Amino acid sequence: MPPFRAGFPLNLAPQFEELRDELDRVWNTITTAPPLQGWAARQATGPFPAVNVRETDDAILLEAELPGLDAGDVDVSVADDELVLKGARPECAAPETAAGDGERKPSVTWHRRERGSGAFERRIALPMAVDAGRVEARLVNGVLTVTCPKAPQCQPRKVEVRTS
Repeated sequence: MPPFRAGFPLNLAPQFEELRDELDRVWNTITTAPPLQGWAARQATGPFPAVNVRETDDAILLEAELPGLDAGDVDVSVADDELVLKGARPECAAPETAAGDGERKPSVTWHRRERGSGAFERRIALPMAVDAGRVEARLVNGVLTVTCPKAPQCQPRKVEVRTS
């Protein structure tokens, strides 16, 4: 039988676990109901935009997911060994409702909001020097493809082997 002191058991871990579970339940109930909806911790979605970077024999290729953006919404630049993507994702349009004064006012109730909006800047370190003057970018179906030709000094070069 475990020793008792002043009527309390020495091992309080199970009681603290129950208390923690109850506090978690209460917090989850509060933060998932209006008006505090959305205060609960969310999983990190990672930086925006998501990118893939790959290398071919003559170029570094970057693909970035930019759904809903047009070519004019994105700036692409290359400086030294870094590719910079800048732009802004527009806010979701709210449906309009008629106000008493004849003006239309936006009205929206979010039930889930996982896609962010607003300005973004993403800097991607390039694995080698590129020819900045020949970099090309195309935005097709929400995917930005940036082709960064390797600088001449980074291109593979065949070396002739001599016998004498």
